[in-house]
Amino acid sequence: MTISALQLAVGAVYGIFLWLAPDARAKPTVTFDDIIKMLPVAFCFMGAHSASVFALSAGAVSFGQIVKAAEPAFAAVLS
Repeated sequence: MTISALQLAVGAVYGIFLWLAPDARAKPTVTFDDIIKMLPVAFCFMGAHSASVFALSAGAVSFGQIVKAAEPAFAAVLS
């Protein structure tokens, strides 16, 4: 779980850097209500990512591939 949390943290820092760096990307206009609406999806994404990292480290590679392949279906059901 530590590896998946580190991966998500590095991705978040990289995204923030792209918004703050001049001429990289336009900064989005996000309200507090938008953040509240995105939280359930963000937590589901975090859980799916952590589960896939755990599956790859817990057993056979085939089991990890099954979990990774199920991520889009998991996201579609919860969206």
